[in-house]
Amino acid sequence: MQFPKHKAGLMLFHNDHKNNYESAEAWVTAQTDYDWPSSIAKQRAIETDSIWTLTWYPETPIGSLSIAAPTLEELLEFANSL
Repeated sequence: MQFPKHKAGLMLFHNDHKNNYESAEAWVTAQTDYDWPSSIAKQRAIETDSIWTLTWYPETPIGSLSIAAPTLEELLEFANSL
C-alpha cells in the first residue's frame, strides 16, 4: 500500500457516510469536493454502499486534494496517478 507523497496531513476514511446514517447515494450527491476516477466508479460506490475517501496536503497545510472511490485499491491507484 502506497499513499501519495504529502508534506502535511493525510486522512483516509471508509464509509464516513454511515456515521451519519446517510445513504451512499445521498453522500455522493451532497459532496462536491471529491474527485472520482470515473462516473462508473462513482456509480459502483453507490451500488455497493462502499465509499473510500482520501484527503492530503501535498506541499503545505494549505491546498489539499480530496478523492473518492469504491475500493481502497482504486482509491490509492487514483491518488498515485495525480
